[in-house]
Formats: sequence, C-alpha cells, structure tokens
Amino acid sequence: MLFYRTILKQAWELTWRNKYLWWFGIFAALVGNGGEFEILFNNAGANPGQALFPAWQRIASTGVFSGHTIANIRNLLKQDILNMIFVLVVCLTILAICLFLIWLIIVSQAAIVNNSAAIIKQKKPTIRDGLDSGILNFWPVLTLNIIIKAMIYILLVAVSLPVIFFQGSFNANLFYIIALVIAVPVAIILSFIMKYAVAYVVINKSKVMSAIKQSCQLFKKNWLISFEMAIILFFINLLVGMVIVLAILVLAVPFLFFGLIFYYFFSLVGFWLIVILAVASFLFIVVSVGAALAVFQISSWTGLFLELQNNKGASKLVRLVNSIVKVG
Repeated sequence: MLFYRTILKQAWELTWRNKYLWWFGIFAALVGNGGEFEILFNNAGANPGQALFPAWQRIASTGVFSGHTIANIRNLLKQDILNMIFVLVVCLTILAICLFLIWLIIVSQAAIVNNSAAIIKQKKPTIRDGLDSGILNFWPVLTLNIIIKAMIYILLVAVSLPVIFFQGSFNANLFYIIALVIAVPVAIILSFIMKYAVAYVVINKSKVMSAIKQSCQLFKKNWLISFEMAIILFFINLLVGMVIVLAILVLAVPFLFFGLIFYYFFSLVGFWLIVILAVASFLFIVVSVGAALAVFQISSWTGLFLELQNNKGASKLVRLVNSIVKVG
C-alpha cells in the first residue's frame, strides 16, 4: 500500500498547496468525478431499456422531438418571423455557450495534467503555463475524449439494443446481463487508456494514435495496478461524498433555525436572504470540494503515470501473494 500511499499523499499535497488548480478543477469536474466505476453503477441494476442516455430519454419523453413540435416550429416560422429569429438567436447563443464550456473542460483537463506533472518534477508552473498547455493540446485531448467515449457508448449501445427492441423477453434480458458483465470491464479499461493517452499527449507530446498505442501497452503491462488505483480512488470519492452530505445536513440546521426566526418574527425579506445565503453556502461547498477532488484525482493518475513510465511500482495484490508465498 506504500506505493499508492506515496502517490495519493503527493496528489493531496499538490492539490492543497496549489489552489489555483481548483479553477481548472471546477470545469474538469464536469467530465465526471465518479471515477471509472461510475460506468458500472450507471448501468447495473437499471432497466436495460433505459440504461443508456437517460438525460436524452427524459428530454425525448417531453415530446420535443415529435412531429407536432416540428409542425409548430414550421407554423411559427411562417406566421411570426421575428419571434422565430429570436428563438434561433437564443439557440445559437446556447450552442456557443456549450461549445465554450466544452473548450474550458478540455483545456482544464490538460492544464491539470501538465501542471501536476511539472510540480511532481519539482518545477513551479503557473496558471498561465497550465492555460497555455491546455490550449496547445486542446485538439489532441478533445480527439482522445471523443474517440474513447464514443467507443464506450457504442459498446454499451450494442449491449442494450437487443433489450430495447425486444423488451420483456427473457432471452433479451439474459443477453443484457451477460453482455453487460463483459462490456462494463471493457468500458472501464477504455477509460484507463484515455487517462494514460492524455498524459502521453500532454506530458510526452505524443500524437493521438501513438498515445493510444502507448497507453494500451502501458495498461497491458500494469493492468492490475490501474484497477487497484481506480478502486482506491472510488472509495475516496465515496467517502468525500458522504462527508459533503453530512456537512450540508449539519449546516442546514442553523440556517433552518435562523430562517424560521426571520419568517415568524421579522420579515419575509430576511427569510429569503437566509435561504439565498444557505443555497450559496451549499453551492460553494459542493463546487469547491468537487474542484479539489477533480485536481486530486487527475494529479493522482498523473503521478501514477509518471511512476509506471519509470517502471516503478508493483500491484498490492501481487506483493501480498508474494509475501504469503515467502512465509509459506
């Protein structure tokens, strides 16, 4: 455990002492702080026909993509051009904001990898260095994210399609369970490969396809270490999540108390000020912890990558088995 403890301690100190990285962490967290095993929990136990793209399915259930909606848009275009232009402007504005957000997420991801690697190597990078590296590596890192995530979703779609088209069939459900047992580990492996590939691109300046090939070789050589690291980080995520929930519940008590006092004895304005203050406080806690956790996780994987590149480290399970064999 000393190998992982050293990397995690290093990542924690790096995260705490370089709080400017939290600004990058705010956006990098949007990729997902649940870790690799989030893939498993997103699909396990779910209705096979609804396991994929739940957000899109909820949107589709509103009927926004129905023929009736399209007909209404066509009529609006004919009858009220000014309103339609306004709607188009709003849609284009939302699209521009989404594209800018994607840019921030990818740049932040690359920036944390770059700066955490530099800090581990005893350098003193600035927020500008991270931003420059993120901008420079934007397209390679975006390409890697698209390739790997597309492969993961195609894999999960292939697993779920038979059940979607043959809902209620025992054979289809059985196929889904068996296929999911095979597909989820593959999806988790692909997420490992993406992490290593991003590190190869940002740190070693490798090309996209070369980075994927190198990351596959690195994972093949250190697959057990990768899974052990993911498990450790998953439980850290779980623990942090529980602490956040507990902290919010504890803080909610005084806010509730003062809110009721203002509501019954003073003014409604005071009550709403307390509510706004409470929401702002909870939001600050969630965003801050989420940003720090994103930096911690990325820097942990970056530290592990640097160690594995130097052929350092051994699996805890392998070391445990070897110690048992020696004692025996």
